[in-house]
Amino acid sequence: MSELQQTLRDLHRELGDASSLAPEDRAMLETVLGDVQRTLQGASTAPAADPGDVLEGAAVRLEAGHPGLAATLRSLVASLSKAGI
Repeated sequence: MSELQQTLRDLHRELGDASSLAPEDRAMLETVLGDVQRTLQGASTAPAADPGDVLEGAAVRLEAGHPGLAATLRSLVASLSKAGI
């Protein structure tokens, strides 16, 4: 399993565990993760926004209340960057 795939799995697990995550943050993260997964599967349509930018912004917002989730988001941003996404 690649680093990117492992980070995505970690993030999905952490999202499931983050019961106090605001519904709008959860919805945004699920949308972006769906965009990332479609991109990885070779979807021909590009996401509406740069996933790295969206994820980094989410990490900044979530840092205080969900530091573990924020760290995983930043790992995902780094993995996406390495993959050229």
